[in-house]
Amino acid sequence: MKKNENILSEIVKKRLIDIEQKKTFINKNELIYKCNQIANINSLEKKINTNKNMSVIAEMKRSSPSAGILKENLIPKNRAKEYHEFGATGISVLTEPDFFNGSILDLKEVAKISKPNGVPLLCKDFIIDEYQIYEAKANGADCILLIIGILEPEQYKILYALCKQLELDVIVEIFDEKELDIAMEISPKIIGINNRNLKTLNTSLEVFVNLSKYIPDNIIKIAESGMKNIDDIKCMKDYGANGILIGETLMKQNNDLSSFMKKITTITSK
Repeated sequence: MKKNENILSEIVKKRLIDIEQKKTFINKNELIYKCNQIANINSLEKKINTNKNMSVIAEMKRSSPSAGILKENLIPKNRAKEYHEFGATGISVLTEPDFFNGSILDLKEVAKISKPNGVPLLCKDFIIDEYQIYEAKANGADCILLIIGILEPEQYKILYALCKQLELDVIVEIFDEKELDIAMEISPKIIGINNRNLKTLNTSLEVFVNLSKYIPDNIIKIAESGMKNIDDIKCMKDYGANGILIGETLMKQNNDLSSFMKKITTITSK
């Protein structure tokens, strides 16, 4: 793949192939059956709404197209324990396999920690098919990320409705005003503003600064990507963020993870 080629379209193409292959191994009806056996859902929306401080959705990922390898020897359950112990409001697991080296098995492992401890678990992937939503819930997800930039408006509405039917929370991710307009057609409860352009991988905190003012106060606003330090996070708070979704910066923390998370989880958001 050429540098700065539309990486997003490459990821989506590969996900389409992967999903069709998965369907030959595990039937959707089998996943639906597993979903119906799950009684408890840990609501991210409720957790954020009752948190007086900055809500932190702590993400784990082995690598990314922008940062390269982050944690090659990642043990998901161990990282989940740390995130929970250090005050994460929720945990995000990147399950995309080809560009982020993720796996649905990572989600399943983390759920063994998050579920009994009441920590909402976000499946972060490039969701384009109902199959992925059933698969995510069957493996422990409480919340799904829907990226407006890869979905047709009608497709977005169908996938969102399925999430609600399965009692899953949804973070609706946007990058610009056009995507915000599409997102608002169904009045979502949570909107994530991604400071990273997924087509070029360039980041700017100005994306959140510019878009957050158009989102009503009754909708939870999550700042995503590009936050490297405490000042960046405080900036997001000052422009209305109720929470942050942060991965790369946390994955680069080694002995300082506890102190860094303590600092960000004690920032007052309201």
